[in-house]
Amino acid sequence: MVIIILSFLLLTRAFAQKNTVCTLYTKSVYTLVIPPILAGDRKPVNTSLCLSKSQKLIVGGTKAEPKEFPHMVAVGYNTGSGIDWGCGGTLVSESFVLTAAHCTFSSNSGFAEWIRVGDLNLRQTTDDAKPQDRKIIKRIHHPSYQASSHYHDIALLKTDIPVNFDSWVRPACLPTARSLEYTGKAIATGWGKVDWNDEEGSNTLLKVTLPVMPPGTCNQTFNGNTINSKLVYGIVDDWQICAGEEGKDTCQGDSGGPLVIPDAANDCMYNVIGVTSVGRLCGTIIPGVYTRVYYYLSWLEEEIWG
Repeated sequence: MVIIILSFLLLTRAFAQKNTVCTLYTKSVYTLVIPPILAGDRKPVNTSLCLSKSQKLIVGGTKAEPKEFPHMVAVGYNTGSGIDWGCGGTLVSESFVLTAAHCTFSSNSGFAEWIRVGDLNLRQTTDDAKPQDRKIIKRIHHPSYQASSHYHDIALLKTDIPVNFDSWVRPACLPTARSLEYTGKAIATGWGKVDWNDEEGSNTLLKVTLPVMPPGTCNQTFNGNTINSKLVYGIVDDWQICAGEEGKDTCQGDSGGPLVIPDAANDCMYNVIGVTSVGRLCGTIIPGVYTRVYYYLSWLEEEIWG
C-alpha cells in the first residue's frame, strides 16, 4: 500500500511539474498593452505576441509562417567549410533540445555540434526571423538506443548557454497524457527534402499535416520492406507512432524534428508527441515512423529538470 501511494505521489508531482513548466513558458508570449482608446478607463490587457495557430491542419508541405513554430530547431554539423544543418529538433527548455538519437552523429560530418532556433530560411538573413545559434556541449542518448535498430531513437542535446525566449523562440510542451495523441492528425515540420531525389533539403521551414495511423495498419505497410531489418519487432505501439499518407510525409533532413499537436489549454503552445525517426520512401504509401515521446517522459524529465 505504501509503495502504491508513493508511486501515485511521484506521478502526480511529475504531472504537475510538466504542467507548471509549460504554463511558465506560455507567459513569455504575452505582454501588457494599453488599448488605444481615446476615452474611458484604459487598463492594460494581456496581449499575445505569437502568431495565431494555423488550422490548415517535407513532401506535400507548405511554407511555415514567421513565429508559427517557435520550438523548431535546426541541428548542425561542422563540415570544414561551414555548418550543414542536417537534422531537426524540438526546443523543450532553455538549454535542451529533443531530437533523434541517430541525429547526434553523422557518418559524413561527425558529431552534431550546433543548434539554431528562431529561424525560418536557413540561407537568408532578410526573412522575418531572429535566429540564435548555440554550441552543443552534451549529447544524451536514451540508454536503450542502439544504432543497429530504429527503436528508442530519442536523444537530448544540451547547449552551452540558454537560449533567449521571445516571439520567435519558445519551447514546446511535453505531453501530459497519451490520450493527447488521439486527435487523428498531427503537424510535422522541417527543412528536409521535398522529394526523395533532391540533393539538398528545403531552404525554408515547411509544415505538413499528417494523419496518425493505427499501429496494426502501419505494420502491414512495412511488410516485405528492407527497412524491417532495423524493426525486428515491427512497429511497437508503446514506443512508436506512424503518420503520413501518399504525397504527405517527412523526408531526409527532417529526422529528429517534431510531430506536434496544438495545446488545448495554453495558447500558442504545442505538445510534441513524436520525434521523426525513419521513413521508407518520401511521400509514398509507406508512412513515417516517429518515436513516441510520452513513453520516455520519466527519462526526459530526469535529464532536463533532474
